[in-house]
Amino acid sequence: MEQASCFELLEDEWDPIYVELQKFSQAQNVVHISPFTITKNNYDLYEIESDGIHDCVSTLEQCYRYLCEYSEK
Repeated sequence: MEQASCFELLEDEWDPIYVELQKFSQAQNVVHISPFTITKNNYDLYEIESDGIHDCVSTLEQCYRYLCEYSEK
């Protein structure tokens, strides 16, 4: 049986990662969530960077899921 996160049971809006990503809706173009730097580029894509990582996703939800998957490892 796999343990559930409390954020899976509650809404994502309470998750600290999701709260931090919401800064993009406040016209902020860069967010730092250790160990990542997430940048919203001129094409409205989210670039996720860290040591040896440079990935790109097209929505905030995809960015959130990417970071959640990393934190589960």
